[in-house]
Amino acid sequence: MLDAVRGMAVLLMVVFHAFFTYGVLFGFPFFQRGYAAVEEIAPPVISTLFIFSCAYSCLLSKNNIRRGLIIFAVAMGMSVVTIWILPLLGIEGEGIWFGILHCLGICVLLSPLLFRLLRKIPWYLSIPVLLVLAIGTRSLMHEGFFGVEVQDPIQSVNLLFPFGIFHGDFYSADYYPLFPYLFVFAIGCVLALRFPPEKLPERFYQKICPPLEWLGRHALVIYVVHQPLLYAVGFAAQALIG
Repeated sequence: MLDAVRGMAVLLMVVFHAFFTYGVLFGFPFFQRGYAAVEEIAPPVISTLFIFSCAYSCLLSKNNIRRGLIIFAVAMGMSVVTIWILPLLGIEGEGIWFGILHCLGICVLLSPLLFRLLRKIPWYLSIPVLLVLAIGTRSLMHEGFFGVEVQDPIQSVNLLFPFGIFHGDFYSADYYPLFPYLFVFAIGCVLALRFPPEKLPERFYQKICPPLEWLGRHALVIYVVHQPLLYAVGFAAQALIG
């Protein structure tokens, strides 16, 4: 079932990115209307599915350091392509400085420490604290921490953007800073500890939707290749139409 949940996140991500790419970047009317309908609700649903399924996977993994390094290396590759290569192809404003893969890579690297710490705290205490921290840090730069202003100590350089602290000129096409998403990931870790594999019913391990499970098992590869394919189809459609 875990693969199916991740697969659902992958499917929703590809559909959402298709609406964004063809609606916002290529200006196709149907996709413009579709993107306007889902732009507010889709990102939090998709990211929550990814973050929680990733947190649970960390409980099952034998080597989270290796997994985290792989995810973060792929994320850095995405940054190189979107920040420096896409502008050479005439695609501006799509640079990803710290997206969902950057965030998940760091979270996975930190997961051994998180699990060790969270095992010592009752779930009914850790979840409320983590929720408060997630809510309090959801918009550090614009609202502060529960209204307390947070300032970047180096005013001219956005060095703290991985933590959600940045100046007005900073932009990342996909942006998931560690604050608040590290706390969301930690909530996923608490739920994984609360409902470990041995406590789950037998049906949790049954195949429920093979296509979704296939998507879930290949989530990282699909994440990397789906956007170039969307661009390729968009340019081909644009050439045929115009």
